[in-house]
Amino acid sequence: MLPPSAPVVADFLRGSMVALIATVSAKGRPFMTPLWFVVDDGALYLTTGTATWTARNVVPHPEVALLLTGERLTHPGETLRLHGTATIQHGLPPWRVLARIAAKYYVAPGGLAVELANARKWGLRARYYAQVKGGAGYLRVVPTGGEVLRRP
Repeated sequence: MLPPSAPVVADFLRGSMVALIATVSAKGRPFMTPLWFVVDDGALYLTTGTATWTARNVVPHPEVALLLTGERLTHPGETLRLHGTATIQHGLPPWRVLARIAAKYYVAPGGLAVELANARKWGLRARYYAQVKGGAGYLRVVPTGGEVLRRP
């Protein structure tokens, strides 16, 4: 098991735009969803709402796994599986995390162009966040270790 501080873990975190987060429901059923994320002070912050399946699953089962493909990196044929402990946080993330989200997804080279090119899909994002009956929120995941896997 690689420590969260391993250079290859940092490479995958820096080169990945989306994390596939795997959780377990209260009834023991697996669930996986793709989410945007940023890293701040050693923790991953994933954008979601407090009433989504992912957030509700974290309450009884905080242990999660994340798959990162490093889509912006040169790790062809490899995936990082990162293990961690997640907590659901209510409200908006800290301002420095919001700034990192904006920098990574909106003002990074090509970010705004991608958003504008996908403007027709903004309604889908709005429907996803409409699940947020309990209000805005985010996941904070503290990594405990990981491993690099070959893709099938």
